[in-house]
Amino acid sequence: MKIRQISLQVPTINVDYSSYFRKYSNVLNNSFNITKNYLSELLFSVRGIFRKRPRTEYSENYSGENHHQRLSLKYKLQSLYNKNRKIFRNSFIVVLAAGLFLFIANTYKSGRVQDTSDTRIEVKDALASVELGREFNFPLKDADGEEVSKIKYFIEKAELRDEIITEGKRATAVKGRIFLILILKISNQYEKPININTRDYIRLSVNGQEEELLAPDTHNDPVEIQAISTKNTRVGFIVNESDKDYILHIGEIKGDKEKINLDLK
Repeated sequence: MKIRQISLQVPTINVDYSSYFRKYSNVLNNSFNITKNYLSELLFSVRGIFRKRPRTEYSENYSGENHHQRLSLKYKLQSLYNKNRKIFRNSFIVVLAAGLFLFIANTYKSGRVQDTSDTRIEVKDALASVELGREFNFPLKDADGEEVSKIKYFIEKAELRDEIITEGKRATAVKGRIFLILILKISNQYEKPININTRDYIRLSVNGQEEELLAPDTHNDPVEIQAISTKNTRVGFIVNESDKDYILHIGEIKGDKEKINLDLK
């Protein structure tokens, strides 16, 4: 048996890619030109709106129905602006003036609010207090120990507080402690200014322990008092919240002292 050899021939297909490339290149170029012309015309229209006279000339490169429609819209906007130029200008001036007025008014108002705001430090009310109204007279001596005048030492009021103002700042007592504040008025009857330590004339005992006298912890000493004048000041003690039987001892350091029981309520 003889085997016959069969050969198959596959047809060759030749594709011309250059034609497709030219076709799509033309499409891209046309799209680019249309976009370019549209943007140019839009810019041309916007610029033309703000000119005093409508422009009648246009480029010969632009043609077609869409181009004439765009020109028609541009001329309509341009004509509207030219007819109402004064209205637009006056409206702009009014809006600008109103904005400037509001800005100045708000700035002035903010300044007034800032100037009139109260920045003083406040503390809570006293927990307990008692009016005393006790006055004492102590000698004012010169450098040689000679008495030249008198000092009036007036204790106006006593208060228990958990907050005080010291050196312009708020001070809060720690847990379990409290401030005993004495409000004083010191009068200088001398013809010259004087400086005194107000804490030297007052001591405190608590819980009946009069052998243990406490000196003020807070004060404004030395207090300067001008000639023939009165100065308001205060001294304070730091005591325990559990303390009771507060007794003031008033007098000179080396002199006799007068006792004052404080009935704080």
